Amino acid sequence: MRTNRPSLNGTRKGTQEETYKSSTPGPALLRRESLSEDIQRLDKNKIITRYKLKGQKMENGFLKKVSLGSLLCLLIVAAGCCFNIGSCAMRAKYERTVQLSAPLSPGSGFAAQTHNGSITIAGADVTDCNLTTTITARAVTEEDAKKLAERVKIKLEPFGDKLTAKIDKPTFLMNKSVSVSLDVTVPNRTDLELTTHNGSIRITDITGRLNGTTHNGKVTAEQVSGTTELHTHNGSVICREISGDTQLKSHNGGITVSYSETAPSVCNISLITYNGGIELATPSDFSGEVEASTHNGSINTDLPITVSGKLSKRRLTGKIGAGQGKLHLSTHNGSIRIR
Repeated sequence: MRTNRPSLNGTRKGTQEETYKSSTPGPALLRRESLSEDIQRLDKNKIITRYKLKGQKMENGFLKKVSLGSLLCLLIVAAGCCFNIGSCAMRAKYERTVQLSAPLSPGSGFAAQTHNGSITIAGADVTDCNLTTTITARAVTEEDAKKLAERVKIKLEPFGDKLTAKIDKPTFLMNKSVSVSLDVTVPNRTDLELTTHNGSIRITDITGRLNGTTHNGKVTAEQVSGTTELHTHNGSVICREISGDTQLKSHNGGITVSYSETAPSVCNISLITYNGGIELATPSDFSGEVEASTHNGSINTDLPITVSGKLSKRRLTGKIGAGQGKLHLSTHNGSIRIR
């Protein structure tokens, strides 16, 4: 019996047509597509989770930064308040005076160093050193200020031909401060080495080698002769009725110098500042090579100068008289006057 069987070719053909035309895929293809969709879905979930985690981390990091910034600001404000409160709290003040004396022959040396306080030196016809020390202590209470002042020890220590004022005081103070100022009388002929940080230096009636340095303070010398070196950073330097070689330096401050009528006509003078003017009255019949310069300012002279090189309003090079000594004047912001 003959049975009508569908053609294999037709079946394959029909299957192929149904496969390519049908919008519903077969079981194998469904599994593949389903698997692919699952993978894509998983990848998307991972990406979303990753972005969520990253977002949380960024948010947490931002919050941490904000928190740290706020904390830092609070600490700065608190510290500022503490400093202000501390400075306001140091209302109690106690002063203590110490007087010392020690032999010092004319022609010897004297040295003194303090951090907060002034130094005043006066020459006299004596053969000893007389020191008056003013100790100023500040604290929250007067009792604390007194205890602090009493902890400061002063002594005059000789070594060879030199006498040194030694200061022993507490350090690392909180809500407390102490300053030590020195007022000294020494022989007229004495070499000096003076150093302070916050305070002025004043020297009168001294002949010798003078060396004085401060950071914040004015420096003054009157009726001194010999070799003078005076330095400050924030403050002016004033010398009157002086004689001999002079080296003066400041950063923020003017320099004023006048030589005595009896000063030798030949000497070396160096006056340097950055912010400030310079005014110099030279010795009578001064003789020296001249070099003066300014950046913002002018140069004026009442003395006849033989100019060498190019003439400029801000730079002057030449000589006065025979040019035996040296004169160096320099400022950045300020004018220069020579008379």
